Amino acid sequence: MPVPEALRALAGRSSFWSEWFFTGDEPTDRPALLVTLPVAGGYRLRLDVDFAQPYHLLELTAPGFDAHEGTMLGWDAPDDGRPHVLRWSELDLIGRVIAMDDPSLTHPGLVVALLSRFAPVTLADDVPVVRALFTAAFRALRPAPLEAGPEQEPIPFFAESRWWPVPADPEALTDREIERLLAGQDGRRAGLDWYHHEGAGWVATQRAERNELGFPIKSLRDGTEHAFPFTGLAELLKSARSRLTAEIYGAPWCTTTAVVPPARRMVHAGDLTSVPSLLEALETAGCDHPAVLDALTEPLVPAEAAWVIEEIAGTAPGSLLRVVCAGTPADVESARVD
Repeated sequence: MPVPEALRALAGRSSFWSEWFFTGDEPTDRPALLVTLPVAGGYRLRLDVDFAQPYHLLELTAPGFDAHEGTMLGWDAPDDGRPHVLRWSELDLIGRVIAMDDPSLTHPGLVVALLSRFAPVTLADDVPVVRALFTAAFRALRPAPLEAGPEQEPIPFFAESRWWPVPADPEALTDREIERLLAGQDGRRAGLDWYHHEGAGWVATQRAERNELGFPIKSLRDGTEHAFPFTGLAELLKSARSRLTAEIYGAPWCTTTAVVPPARRMVHAGDLTSVPSLLEALETAGCDHPAVLDALTEPLVPAEAAWVIEEIAGTAPGSLLRVVCAGTPADVESARVD
């Protein structure tokens, strides 16, 4: 099990995420956590978290190496760190391919929530897509609603559910709290950006004329650190895209005219009203992939359904997600960079 059960239990508590993003008052005595996320092609991401210090360490492990033989991608701590590691399009891809192999790690969900600590919002990002992914990920972690209702059969007048509202869970993340977490990851007013280097690939950079806050860039991926595993990260992402395409767009059930054209029409229309008919077509075509079927089954989570439909249609990631999740409340316009 790559994600400890203890972490899955904590993930629904707002106090845990205050500690994760260093917005709490004091470090806690929670036990350290090691999280290994198999991605694709034998590549893994490893999170080493110490809440008492506190610090987060993110490493890349290549095929054939033990988990403890990883190469550092970045780290974070309240007084220092190099947490600017991943582009949001990369995090989206990683979340998608992990969900394909482990349907219990739905996307957007825990993987995006954990790794968003290492993915600042930059000038290069498609902000509506980032907002949709971030908001959906943390909403997905909310605990199941507490039970409501009378202990015994009420008289008919009081039988309606309006008399028995579901009590609020004090530990569940509210939309306002999610908004604050996202604002804390916004690096646009610090001029954070990405550029494509011919040899290294995507490199973190900072546009001095846009750095209103005067913050320095905090990244090992800025091209000055020779130890950063540019090649390894590129291979991980290449393997992830190849596997995801093979699992969905290249699957036998995705070659029928009853599946791909309807999915493309949904992307072009920007709505999910035809999901039931697409689900029926998939089942008729022989699709039995749990991640695909679950994402398109009621109760529908728009962000989860959107990425699966994008993959079926073979369209650009975020093209449907941007539209169907346009109403998410989290706002990243008020920037603060940790």
